[in-house]
Amino acid sequence: MSKGNHRGGETAAEESLIVTRHRQIDSLRRALLQHDPDDRLAYNGNDKAAAVLVPMVRRHNDLHLVYIRRSDAVASHRGQVAFPGGRVDPTDATLLHTALREAHEEVGIHPEVVDVLGGFPTIKTIASGIRVAPFVGVLKEPVIYRIQEREVAEVFEVPLHALSDPKYRGQYSWRRDDTRTTSNYPAILYAGQTIWGLTLRITESLIDLMGIERKAPPA
Repeated sequence: MSKGNHRGGETAAEESLIVTRHRQIDSLRRALLQHDPDDRLAYNGNDKAAAVLVPMVRRHNDLHLVYIRRSDAVASHRGQVAFPGGRVDPTDATLLHTALREAHEEVGIHPEVVDVLGGFPTIKTIASGIRVAPFVGVLKEPVIYRIQEREVAEVFEVPLHALSDPKYRGQYSWRRDDTRTTSNYPAILYAGQTIWGLTLRITESLIDLMGIERKAPPA
């Protein structure tokens, strides 16, 4: 064995990162247990209720978050980056069921391959006032994404280390449809994708709960 190589061919740095990510997942699971439970009842008859799955997948000895970019054919948030998810259906018993069902329908993530770590408290969107319940899950095996083209333009992954790296931080200018005023919002700008708004808030909450330091951008 060459110097610096460890089991499975990983370098010492790669092996250390694997161990760190395992610990961070355990910490995240414990932290989410302090939030709302997985069996939260779906909001029957409330068209402002929705749920999303925040999928994490292991790639190249690191964890990646799975995002989608919504198509231009959907009713709201057209062309924006989001997590797989959507509105509560009358058949959904719980908000977790909504998140898992939508992730399966939109990108082909089967509920059986998701190790659900827990959920965040419900968050309200800035633009539409929809109340969204985010649930975090680690994919237990590789998934071949199958996009529902009417709702999803593409699916992509971002490594955790990039999400906390200040070089990918910037601003996003957004204007409501009913006003001429444009406002700037913090964003993650990665590989041509813009992560902002509710999706950014969920991402940063997850990073914080995992104990990953978010370094400030250089002055």
